Amino acid sequence: MSFVNQNFMKNLAKALLGILLFTLTLGFSGCGEPQKDYTVLAKCLTEKGVKMYGAAWCTHCNKQKAAFGEAFKYITYIECDANTNLQSAKQCVEDNIKSFPTWRFSDGTDVLGEQNIEQLGLRVGCEMPPEEAAEETIK
Repeated sequence: MSFVNQNFMKNLAKALLGILLFTLTLGFSGCGEPQKDYTVLAKCLTEKGVKMYGAAWCTHCNKQKAAFGEAFKYITYIECDANTNLQSAKQCVEDNIKSFPTWRFSDGTDVLGEQNIEQLGLRVGCEMPPEEAAEETIK
């Protein structure tokens, strides 16, 4: 291999290593931060009559579910995809749901699209517990 080819290969290897390190740094930034525990808030939303209408194929619905983490199981959720659940899909038609996700409050008002979880809670008088209380429930 000639000197030019060796030099080119060394530079290429350095560039690829730099790209790899940069990618890994971006990929791991923010990792290790625990997700907030929204269990208390999710239960409060349900107690206040808040419902989320969505569809299994809806990416915004799936992001909203993921934002709640494990606490989403406490949210009153109505699946509107007839292929997933025909019975609840009929309820979506009866309730005049036209887009997903739709958050319906006990007073009949709707909020459409992905929502800030804490803002949903504040709207009906549910507040996030202090961080210390949330950490104690995890232990």
